[in-house]
Amino acid sequence: MRQVSVILPAYYSDSTLRNCLQALRQQSFRDFEVIVVNSSPEERTAAVAAEFPEILFVQSSTRLLPHAARNLGVERATGKLLVFSDPDCAADPEWLRYLVEAWKSGRAVAGGSMDVASESWFEQGVHICKFHALLKGQPAGPRWILPTANVAYTRQAWDHIGPFEGEVFAGDAILSWQAKTAGFMPWFEPRAIVSHRHEGTMAGFLRQRMFRGAEFGAIRADHEQWSKTRLIVSLPATPLLIMWVLVRAAVDTAQGGCLSRYLWTLPLQIAGHGCWGAGEVKGYWRALTKPRPPREDRVQGLAKPSP
Repeated sequence: MRQVSVILPAYYSDSTLRNCLQALRQQSFRDFEVIVVNSSPEERTAAVAAEFPEILFVQSSTRLLPHAARNLGVERATGKLLVFSDPDCAADPEWLRYLVEAWKSGRAVAGGSMDVASESWFEQGVHICKFHALLKGQPAGPRWILPTANVAYTRQAWDHIGPFEGEVFAGDAILSWQAKTAGFMPWFEPRAIVSHRHEGTMAGFLRQRMFRGAEFGAIRADHEQWSKTRLIVSLPATPLLIMWVLVRAAVDTAQGGCLSRYLWTLPLQIAGHGCWGAGEVKGYWRALTKPRPPREDRVQGLAKPSP
């Protein structure tokens, strides 16, 4: 039995998993286990995992969305602290030490900074668009949402509010909100750093933003039980919200010492947040026009795997 369980979902992750696991081998904190849950029907990811005999590799016979894979990993975990990341992330050597320190200081839910592993225009822009509020240099403090690329839940908190909603991509948002409601305020510890890779194309990124924005909008309206009036007001107000997010991102990158990178990638920021906002409008419209079945049925039906 270990103090900490690090859980990674994998799906065609052979190109990045080795770097992720090598970074975990370099952690200064050593009392942890690693569980990789793979659901891709190929042998390359398993072959990479086999280079690291100290990990537990779990092969699913069916396709799992990331949060469903994480739930399966928790079922195999022995740690008192459940730490989540992704196979396209590489952790700083002090990553686990700082998350454990946050746990020992009373933080039941804690997440860290998101750095980017590439200097390319595309990856820099995608990273700022997704993670501007969690960049290095931001002050420690409570956060609305902590992404599962870099977050830890105590077993006590997990048993109270878990598991993730496995069939949606916004499961980390839902669990963050549930944590706050239950009295486990999500806490940002900026010294716990992982570096993220952002592979793909511009077209794929924008499609993903549109899809996940729609899912997020519908889920948020459901979770917060928005009235029809609020939904109607939110539809035309979304463009103003996009402008506010762009300003907020500029402030965040200035605090993180990378405002020049934000300005350099501003066209991508505008496109990315614009697609997300258009998706949110679609989600609000869906929530406004569709009858509301029982909540458990609503959450399960909000998203399907993207092609």
